[in-house]
Amino acid sequence: MPIRLLAIDLDGTLVNDRLEIDARDVAAVRAATAAGVHVVIATGRMFRSSLPYAEQLGLTGPIINYQGAVVRDISSGEVLYKCELTVAMQRRVLEYVEPRDWHVNVYVDERVYTARARPEADLYQKISMVPYEVVGPLSSWIRRESTKMVLVDLDPDDVPARMAELTSWMNGVATVTKSLAWFIEVINPEVSKARAVAMVASRLGVSQAEVCGIGDNKNDAEMIAWSGFGVAMGTAPEDVRRLAKYVTGTPEDAGVAQVIERFVLGKEPVPVMRPA
Repeated sequence: MPIRLLAIDLDGTLVNDRLEIDARDVAAVRAATAAGVHVVIATGRMFRSSLPYAEQLGLTGPIINYQGAVVRDISSGEVLYKCELTVAMQRRVLEYVEPRDWHVNVYVDERVYTARARPEADLYQKISMVPYEVVGPLSSWIRRESTKMVLVDLDPDDVPARMAELTSWMNGVATVTKSLAWFIEVINPEVSKARAVAMVASRLGVSQAEVCGIGDNKNDAEMIAWSGFGVAMGTAPEDVRRLAKYVTGTPEDAGVAQVIERFVLGKEPVPVMRPA
């Protein structure tokens, strides 16, 4: 079936290590939109962090943020869907991570809060382009639902073990996943990019078979598996690549553009030219 909806992750998919989108990717997304295809960003980023990229791509419709916890209309800013972490879920996370001095961000109403300033907070701020606010011990501060929590580790090699520990501790109370190499994300167990994309597709009158989902990491796995044409980036872990119907190039290769040009616009594949 033709692709009528493109759901595309940002970091590691459209956005490269320099926090930029390749000009070829921008042109391809704009061409897909001009051809009548719906293009939706599906990211773990906050709305205010992803909006500059959406504007660069010329997008005006729905956008999926916080791993699927929030769906918002770009043009109006209207929140179409929201599913947050309860206070009890947050407290369970903090019971484990605070005694171990793991860095945690909490997200409430598009603002980032953390216990104290430290290099982990600065790294997150640099990547997200959103400042953080220091509020002291989070277990004393939390009084309301939050959109998600993010644990930041400066050593990516530590992340798999920490993910396993926290997943075991949470025991299904909340979902623990990974976005970028340094980030462990905690969301309501009812939340996923796949569910959010399904909701947007239904709203737009697009069938599952007509959806192409493109991503690069574990937080994209369900979206890739659910989509009628799931695509993994070449940098995706092996278990994520196995879920995809097609594996494309890297952000540096304009891997998203390769998919759009070939499977949406019907162009012959363009060889990737690398510097000698």
